[in-house]
Amino acid sequence: MFNLFKKGANFFDLLENQCISMVDGMQALYDYVTTKDKKYAEMVARIEDEGDSKRRILINELNNTLITPIARNDIFNLSGKIDDILDYANTTVDEIKAFNIEPNEDMCSIIEILLEMTKKIAKAIGNMEKHSEISKISAIEVKSLENKVAAKCVESLARLFDIEDWHLVFKYREIYRHLNTTSDIADVAMDSLLDIINTI
Repeated sequence: MFNLFKKGANFFDLLENQCISMVDGMQALYDYVTTKDKKYAEMVARIEDEGDSKRRILINELNNTLITPIARNDIFNLSGKIDDILDYANTTVDEIKAFNIEPNEDMCSIIEILLEMTKKIAKAIGNMEKHSEISKISAIEVKSLENKVAAKCVESLARLFDIEDWHLVFKYREIYRHLNTTSDIADVAMDSLLDIINTI
């Protein structure tokens, strides 16, 4: 129920808070694939839970706020994309475990780019409210990195066919595709952000 006398939530801050978990989760995933230390895999899962809680808080505030600084649907969708990226980081860990494979150099390289993307997403969202030009530049940089991930995934897939064990080929291919989808989500999120900035 709306409270007309309640001070409105700062949805820019809530989105930025979600981004903290997104970056932390991707950093933990990168640490996991580069060190193979299981403590980082557990960390990704824990951060993903925290990210879910932050999204629930944002949705609750959205449902109880009469006036929002930007369209309600835009806030909801952008929040959802941030959450999706974090979910995909967690699912990547689950797939590595389920397929019983070791993270390889290509996987590490792709996730390193994804980590850079999440940091730029956080910068883009953190500057939406007061520094729109910086936000736009960061968003465009994310979109450029999406092309880099796509190219890296193609190179990685090509190298897979040098492996004689076709079971491994299919397992690694699924993870590469999964990571490429993560970058696609980031790209769509930045399209949404650029559209939002044009309406502020």
